[in-house]
Amino acid sequence: MPWLGALFLAACGSDSVEPLSSPPDLVSSQHSRLYEDDHGDAPSEATPVLPNTLITGTLDFRADEDVFSFTAQAQRYYRFDCVVDSPATGWIFYYYNAQHERSGTAVVFDPPGYGLYFKARATETAYVSVRSPMPEIVGPYSCQITELGMDDHADTATSASSWAPGNVATGTIEYGIDTDVFALPLQRGAFYRVRCESAAPNECQVKVISPVGALTPPGMPTQTASFNAIHSGTYLVEVTMNWTSTPVLQSSFTLHLDLLETDDHADTLEHATALTPSPTSFTGRLSGALDQDVFTFTATQGRVYRFACDVLQGGSSGPTLLMRNDAGVIVDGSSYNQGRGTTVSIETPVTGGYFVELSHGSYAGPYSCALEDLGFDDHGDSSVVATPVSLTTVLTGHLETRTDVDAFSFAVQAGRIYRFERTSGTASSLLQLRNAQGQLVQSVGFGALTYEAPDSAVYTFEVRLDGSSREPGTFVIQAVDRGPDDHGNTPASATLLVPGQPVSGWRHRSEDKDVFVFQAQEQTLYHLYCTGCEVTLESPTGWVRRLHLADPARIFIDPLSTGPIYVTVNQGFTYEVLLEVVGIDDHGDDVGHATPITYPLRLMGVLESLYDVDVFAVDLPAGQPRRTNAPGSPQAIQVLAPTGQPVPVDVSGGFTPQVSGVHHLLMRKDGGPSMSLPYQLILD
Repeated sequence: MPWLGALFLAACGSDSVEPLSSPPDLVSSQHSRLYEDDHGDAPSEATPVLPNTLITGTLDFRADEDVFSFTAQAQRYYRFDCVVDSPATGWIFYYYNAQHERSGTAVVFDPPGYGLYFKARATETAYVSVRSPMPEIVGPYSCQITELGMDDHADTATSASSWAPGNVATGTIEYGIDTDVFALPLQRGAFYRVRCESAAPNECQVKVISPVGALTPPGMPTQTASFNAIHSGTYLVEVTMNWTSTPVLQSSFTLHLDLLETDDHADTLEHATALTPSPTSFTGRLSGALDQDVFTFTATQGRVYRFACDVLQGGSSGPTLLMRNDAGVIVDGSSYNQGRGTTVSIETPVTGGYFVELSHGSYAGPYSCALEDLGFDDHGDSSVVATPVSLTTVLTGHLETRTDVDAFSFAVQAGRIYRFERTSGTASSLLQLRNAQGQLVQSVGFGALTYEAPDSAVYTFEVRLDGSSREPGTFVIQAVDRGPDDHGNTPASATLLVPGQPVSGWRHRSEDKDVFVFQAQEQTLYHLYCTGCEVTLESPTGWVRRLHLADPARIFIDPLSTGPIYVTVNQGFTYEVLLEVVGIDDHGDDVGHATPITYPLRLMGVLESLYDVDVFAVDLPAGQPRRTNAPGSPQAIQVLAPTGQPVPVDVSGGFTPQVSGVHHLLMRKDGGPSMSLPYQLILD
């Protein structure tokens, strides 16, 4: 037994045998030095054999693979199987083609399975092998390559069986690995359906490949395949069986070709339907997701062309449109608009051909469209070719394409305000203003554009589609020269308010602050009305006493002293300001403006606001008790001694002067309403 000697020498030498846990290729290499392998391990070392003859050998060690070669005949099926000592689970069969590439695999189970089935596509040298991946499954075997017969139809396009339209094609799927291919010549311009019928539980499946190699329709094979023949030429129909674990089928099938309908317009650029621009619409029909209708027209440089379609029957928009130039580059696409048709348009940069592709998902039904020549663009697209205008005026135009810009040029004067406001039109437009250097100085997508020019120059006003709908349409814009700012923005440039005379204003931008001024008189009471605005009040003499009384704003103002009060409008758009004199304060608010009184006294007065203080002066001797208003009234009275110090007042209103001289009584609100509270002052 020479292999024992080899093992003994390896054990006694300086090198030891590598364990079985080494990688398979290393183990195989090691054992090739220890054993006399009965058969080669690769196709290049294969043992030649003949079909239908017994093949014997031994798997000597883990990862041992014995390879055999034979001459396979084109279109013939073969089976390779082996008988091995039990247990057989885990043995693997391989099939290699002439290029030494593995093309099939089968694992032997206990009890054994069906073996390894394969088909030779050409007459060539083929290879089979048996291999054990585990060390415990080794030992002798006997195998055989069995020739099973010819395939009725080839598996490849180069050897496909001819199938003429109008005829029925038949065949048999002999084995699970079988594919039968048929060559079907068709002319473009029609919709077809291929049906495969078989009696087997696992129905036959079909796949159709167009003359340009496209899968028609895309997706996995099914029992029927509907497609649009958009190219003339040979269509390949591949027949297979649904997944099966049984390799031997011998299942017959029948192929049928149904003409569904003709296609009214081609689906490719090279066969597009030629159109001549006309305001008269034309009709067509879409046949579902398989269909796309393509049109072409010749455009003249500089002119605008529009391809427009109506809302589809039973739908909510027109069909999907895509426009390409003659190089196939997309230049426009339609936008979805609820309840509206769809359009594509182009202002042609050069004379040449253009294409429009029309589709709409799975929609099947008629459509109506028109190709129109709209002439030349109504306004230039930049400052160089802008339409000159003088303000005030009305700007009208038509944004014919999604990239169209209508530009207008006009002269501005420094300090004047210009306003552009949409009044009507179908286009959702973006308004832009550029200065003399071409710089964008203002842009609005909603509302009006208002601009105060910092210099005198020629500006450009642009109208283009905004990003909301991107649907071409018309516009009408009122362009107005509003003149200089109506009111100054600082106290130095404030507009004088005259009581009883309303003043209107307009804030042309959010940064605009309109300032007004009036000369307030002490002891004079005012009402300030601001309709459509909000204001702030300031005075160089100090805090402005005011009360906000109503909306629209009505502000009560009670000046502390004579001096200017500045009214700044900082909120609102168009507004009106009105100043009114309410009356005169009946009594002064401080000791310097006190009303002289004597005692005993019963005096009627009014506290005009929450901030009002009525001050009275009276000469009182020291040590004589006095009494003021009874407690519980909504006023509070404070008594100041001649020195300015408070004199204590008890809960009944009584007090006793500590020094003789002029005392001051201060009447102010202690609760109650914020405005106009009458009172009675009692001193006895």
